[in-house]
Amino acid sequence: MSIHGQAVRLMLLLLLLATGGAAQARIDPLKRCTMTLSPGMIDYGQLTSVQATPLPLALSRGPGLIRPTGIPLPARTLFLNLVCPQPINLTMLFHAPSRNSSQYDFGGGGGYILRVHDVRVDELPVDIGLVTVPGEPPTTIAERLEWLPEHAWVPMRAGMQVPGSRLSAQIDVETWVSADLAALRDAQVWEAEGIIDAEDARQFAALGLRAQAMPRSCTPRLTPSVLELGTVPRSSLHADAAYALPRRTVQLQLNCSGPTRLAVKLLDNRAGTEAGWAADIPGPARFALAPRGGGVAGIYMLSFGAVIMDGQTMQVLRGTGERADNWSGQEEGAPLQRFDAHAAVYAFAAPGQVVPGAVDNLSAPLQVDVQLAPTSVLEAGEEVLLDGGVTVEIVYL
Repeated sequence: MSIHGQAVRLMLLLLLLATGGAAQARIDPLKRCTMTLSPGMIDYGQLTSVQATPLPLALSRGPGLIRPTGIPLPARTLFLNLVCPQPINLTMLFHAPSRNSSQYDFGGGGGYILRVHDVRVDELPVDIGLVTVPGEPPTTIAERLEWLPEHAWVPMRAGMQVPGSRLSAQIDVETWVSADLAALRDAQVWEAEGIIDAEDARQFAALGLRAQAMPRSCTPRLTPSVLELGTVPRSSLHADAAYALPRRTVQLQLNCSGPTRLAVKLLDNRAGTEAGWAADIPGPARFALAPRGGGVAGIYMLSFGAVIMDGQTMQVLRGTGERADNWSGQEEGAPLQRFDAHAAVYAFAAPGQVVPGAVDNLSAPLQVDVQLAPTSVLEAGEEVLLDGGVTVEIVYL
């Protein structure tokens, strides 16, 4: 009889060309400004499994600004440099889709904010003025400020806008995603792009952001994966009653990429479980041993022994359906039902809990109790070859 474990089912680009007012100084078309942004792409890579549940972000926010909620990604700092052949008006704009008045959109699944600081013009430190409309007086002047959607910023000193030929600034990027990573069932990618626009310099620099997440995955393993029952002489069988073989045990191991809420269901790979001679095993708990010629020549029952995860004994729970809402405790050694019988699924929880917990690396003895049919229902012959199989399938909750 072979028993198999199987894991199943286990830019956004907005470019606005600003055509604002004339520059404060004429620029020789043969001597253009140069603007650089380093890095121009922020790739957060694949989000880790520990970032599982959205939490309030501990971001510093100005009065009246909307406080974001989500999974914070590592903060990054950009370095912006602009060099021109002669002094110009240094109004800086950022064109990108926004979520609201204080946050830019991160691929529809989160947001990000920009914070400008350490601005220098011609090597000298300056303050920053936040303006709603280029050319109008700033609404806010500070050494550090948030670059709000639909706003520009300009270098300021002593309350006056500062032109110059060289500008440098640092821009902190704080990004978050709103998704519950633990609930993802498909791969997810978040991408966004914005354009930094040095209006009078006629220069642009693209800022790209990207992150991805994969649903957590778990792999079941049965050891051994093939359980040999050996040879049983026909003379050892009973004429009108089942013959029980000694209990065997295979080890079910569930290894996950991170703590994952899951259940398992048991699928009988052999059709037919009618066996009136096995009255002590409930029908939904009968898995078939089929002879090569068809029919049922034996059955087996499965049950969990002591389930261990991280050195702790776990409680086995039984629910109904792949999206089970109600769970009840399953006693150690109690028969496990085939999924096709009553859609039973089995999950694991800490002792005393009746809600499935997260599984990381779990070991569960799967006890196999075999009963062979009486000789009165077996075909006559020298030898009867029995074959059975069960698939352990993971259901992600």
